[in-house]
Amino acid sequence: MKTVWLFSDTGILDQQARPVPGVPFQDPVTVGAPHQDQLAVIVDRHQIWVHQDGRWEQVISTEMQLHCLCWTAEGRLLVGTAEARVAEVENGQLNFLTSFDNIPERQLWKTPWGGPPDLRSFAIARDGTVYANIHVGWIARSKDSGQTWQNLKQGLEMDVHQVAAHPHEVTTVFAATASGFYFSQDQGQTFTRLGQEMPYHYQRGCAVFLEGEVYLTSTSRGPHGSAEARLYRSQDSGQNWTQVEGLPDPIDHNIDTFQIIIINETTALVVIEDNQLYQTTDLGYHWQKIDQQFPRLYGGQMVNGG
Repeated sequence: MKTVWLFSDTGILDQQARPVPGVPFQDPVTVGAPHQDQLAVIVDRHQIWVHQDGRWEQVISTEMQLHCLCWTAEGRLLVGTAEARVAEVENGQLNFLTSFDNIPERQLWKTPWGGPPDLRSFAIARDGTVYANIHVGWIARSKDSGQTWQNLKQGLEMDVHQVAAHPHEVTTVFAATASGFYFSQDQGQTFTRLGQEMPYHYQRGCAVFLEGEVYLTSTSRGPHGSAEARLYRSQDSGQNWTQVEGLPDPIDHNIDTFQIIIINETTALVVIEDNQLYQTTDLGYHWQKIDQQFPRLYGGQMVNGG
């Protein structure tokens, strides 16, 4: 049996806003990554816990701020950290990947406020290709589970907020950026900007349903205040977009990275105003609010059991 776990400021919750039994922490859980019968989560931005066979184990506790997780095809756990670095989690240690540190374009990475760049999201394709979204510094790709990396930037906006991979087509990767939705059909060698008909192009989140045909992306006026955020769907690989029905309009806060949660072939959740949850069961066309009081929500994940 599969169930949905929601990642929140008070730990892991179910869709009725109840704490999931057996979870040994009630700190903020910001992101999770599944692999076969395992789920890794970042807790309090400085710990990694792994759930397997009904048990939780803390595998990392560090002063380094942690942002995103990814399992390689071989079952190695990668974590993206502050200062735009990638490490493998092994034997209670963070082993930083020299190959990622040595990407030639690193000297061009930056942030709008002048601080060091970050790793914002990972995506993994069916063939094991790993994509890492640098904020701000395009997307990096590894075809060999992190041994070597290439910075992808042809046709791509530099300010990427989320990268995602198609569930079936191994060559298709897409991204939500500060200037719109970008789509690639050659594993990121070249990107094309799509969706120019949307009134605003600043985007934080993107996803595709498991059947691989319908895409979702969030838009807003910009990064701060009076966001006028909206959610759009496309049935033709991003060529044309229509605003979804049933969500507040406009939305005051951005729909952020990881806040569009795909559940199955037709069902998804989206976090609105950081503490409201809406559900669709018709591939994102109509949405309905889940009538529960939630703390701040960061995202969620389908898991086995519960």
